[in-house]
Amino acid sequence: MIVVGVILVLIALVVLFTLQLISKHAASDKQLVFFRDKRTQAKLISKTDEKIEFGVDVPYENKSRDEGIFLDAFVRIYLPDEQYNGVLLRGRVNHPAAARTDDYFEARLVPPGEKGHLTVTFEATPRNGKKTAEEALLAMPDVEFALYVERRGRMELFHNKENILLTKEEVHNLLK
Repeated sequence: MIVVGVILVLIALVVLFTLQLISKHAASDKQLVFFRDKRTQAKLISKTDEKIEFGVDVPYENKSRDEGIFLDAFVRIYLPDEQYNGVLLRGRVNHPAAARTDDYFEARLVPPGEKGHLTVTFEATPRNGKKTAEEALLAMPDVEFALYVERRGRMELFHNKENILLTKEEVHNLLK
């Protein structure tokens, strides 16, 4: 009877220890944060009549003592034709350590304490009667975009979604 009691106490201790570990790791995963309000203003990368490229940097910090992983990142631009159809606005996300010109995001480890940023690059091309990319962007209203980051820490896979506003004034300023 004593042996059964000791075994039950040991099982209870193992379960409690495991639950505490799971809780600690789950809390640690939530300490890799993005600061959308501290993003940079849009910066012009290149400009021709056919295409304008510009970008913004969105800072992050891994406040955890554990390593995290950025597995994937992409942008969703909320500019439906019903709102404005004079420009085709596309976006991609990169980390400066693995900058690319295609739509592929290179997964990377995020060491504990790392402060960095992801760069969102936009490509604007005119359409539906707009003659130049500049003309198309000058008529564009405020646009919201979502930065999605698929990541993993010590627990299951999860996503960050950061909605960020790109104002028409900001776009006008980068074209000056």
